[in-house]
Amino acid sequence: MELPFTEPTGVNILHVDDDPGLVDLASECLPREDESFTVKTETDPTAVPGRLEDERVDCIVSDYEMPEIDGLELVERVQSVDASIPFILFTGRGSEAVAAEALDSSVDAYIQKESSLSIYAVLANRIRSLVDKARATRQAEKISETYELVARTATDAFWLRDMTTGATLYSDGISQFGYEPGVREDGFEWWVERVHPDDRDLARELNERQEAGESTAFDDVDAEHGRFTHEYRWQTADGEYVPLRSRGIVRFADDTPVEMVGAMVDVRTSGAENYTEEAGEQ
Repeated sequence: MELPFTEPTGVNILHVDDDPGLVDLASECLPREDESFTVKTETDPTAVPGRLEDERVDCIVSDYEMPEIDGLELVERVQSVDASIPFILFTGRGSEAVAAEALDSSVDAYIQKESSLSIYAVLANRIRSLVDKARATRQAEKISETYELVARTATDAFWLRDMTTGATLYSDGISQFGYEPGVREDGFEWWVERVHPDDRDLARELNERQEAGESTAFDDVDAEHGRFTHEYRWQTADGEYVPLRSRGIVRFADDTPVEMVGAMVDVRTSGAENYTEEAGEQ
């Protein structure tokens, strides 16, 4: 089973050049630089968009001067099919005008051909860099889409807080307490003001220790994350205090807490057992 965040490990490169000898040379040289590379070739640039419909292509390497359409026209056609595929213009025509036009277009990199085979090491490094970047972007988008889907379908109230600015995103689950989902710039203050007065000081203290990155503020902690559970009473929009359990994770960057994600669970309806008597009091 392939997980939704999984990206392929190999790199499929489509090399487009009307010179059969050059595409054959690239097919030999590039896999020598990186064994994960598979080079497919195409001598007719007008056939590229159709191939993208049927094949997985992770990066396109194209000549500039070709019959019918040039490399810059090709990149526009590729963009109309899949704008996420990195496109490298690999051309023997070296001029400042072509380079400037390439960089002003949707081309991701411009590399001038050389007679030395060492240019393929340069090309291979650029391919790997662009493919890794594109995959990281796609993975981040998938994670964001999945989080949004989970947040919409789950009954728990999920939150995501920027610990630098305090801005907090609350999922649709917050509506069970009578509040509108969405981003609140004063996320923590909005939340803590609704914590029961008898629980509020402890909630503020816990937050301050978490923002300071203190290990004692977490149930368990490692170099990248701190996990915690917090029970308290919280005021709904109609004024009732309900017992909640928050489970969250704080992410660290260079030992600094930067992001918090978690869920607020109504322990009365979640089937949770053995929550503290204090949290269940009204």
